[in-house]
Amino acid sequence: MEYRYRAADRNGRTFEGQLQADSERAAQQQLQQQDLTPISLNPVQRKAARGTGKAPTDQDLLLALRELATLLQAGVPLAEAVSSCASAHLGTQLGDGLDRAHSQLRSGSPLSEALRAARLRYPEYLYQLLQAGELTGKLADALFGAAEQMEYELRVRSDMRSALTYPAILVLSGIAATLLIFIVVVPRFSGILKNPRADIPAISRWVLEAGLFTKENLVWIGLSAFAFFAAIAIALGNPQVRRQLLDRASHLPLFGDWLVNSEVGRWAKMFGTLLANKVPIVQAMELSEMGVRLSGLANRLSLAQRDLRAGKKLAEALETHRTVNAMGLNLVRVGERSGELPLMLKTLGNIYETASRDRMKRFLTLLEPLTILIVGSLIGFIMVAIMLAITSISTGAF
Repeated sequence: MEYRYRAADRNGRTFEGQLQADSERAAQQQLQQQDLTPISLNPVQRKAARGTGKAPTDQDLLLALRELATLLQAGVPLAEAVSSCASAHLGTQLGDGLDRAHSQLRSGSPLSEALRAARLRYPEYLYQLLQAGELTGKLADALFGAAEQMEYELRVRSDMRSALTYPAILVLSGIAATLLIFIVVVPRFSGILKNPRADIPAISRWVLEAGLFTKENLVWIGLSAFAFFAAIAIALGNPQVRRQLLDRASHLPLFGDWLVNSEVGRWAKMFGTLLANKVPIVQAMELSEMGVRLSGLANRLSLAQRDLRAGKKLAEALETHRTVNAMGLNLVRVGERSGELPLMLKTLGNIYETASRDRMKRFLTLLEPLTILIVGSLIGFIMVAIMLAITSISTGAF
């Protein structure tokens, strides 16, 4: 049974929390073993409704990791720390998952297996970090390392979304403005098509006819557009399709360099984090490669991993398959010679992250005015076509 307690230590400081015990007396004994004097001790009443609400977000999962790591670092027993985190998210799917993990812990499973049994959407490297932490007795450090890596990946994703938001708004605004002109403005001049005196230019005739067609078939065009965007959304939900799109985008000028730098930075950060938590280098290389989304980079890393298994040094394997630049190779060599490879890999990740942000700024510097130019040119083309149609009436009158 779970109890919520308020207790004081010998110095008069008060503590609050929750613990698992078979009875109230057993709960009091647990507190006394921690040199705490119980002030209040009440059983926790669980809600009947469980697992309500939406699936936990990446931010929720990250917060739970940090909470658990902080409790363990403060000396709270593992089972109690997991139980406390579950109580903090009571009535949610995340809370239910942590409850399942707590049950596994009480049955004797290690934390890595308990969290895997919780069926939460944590990345695979978390469990490897936990296994290494269980061997070294540094679970809190392993959790902090996993949280740091998750936070970095979320930041990269957020940067990419933020970078593309403004150009996307410009494009959508341009499409909306063009549709408005076709639906409202262009049909008002459609009578020119029936004027026998008008010598209408080809581009004007095309624009006027397109405007009439759009107005007359607006419902079907709307349904077709909805089906088109729904198909795109479904396709993007397929990881294989997303990977193929990223592979194609990685060959574009500026944008491709940005993607590659971002992916190499993620890989180096993850690799360094795994090594810092005592994961064997070959296994760490394999796990960090799993997080790479670009097929070309993943293939080169896979070949480098094969060479690493064969006995080559990491720097030599990376150089053979052109995985990182010369500066990165120097950092890896220094790390191998000095025994500070995890630190050097994290430094390499930071350098690539900075380079990625610089390329992103350059990409946006070109993309934003280019988008405005394209949208403005399209609207200008339509207006010029309308003006040519109007002037053709005057020309035809003479």
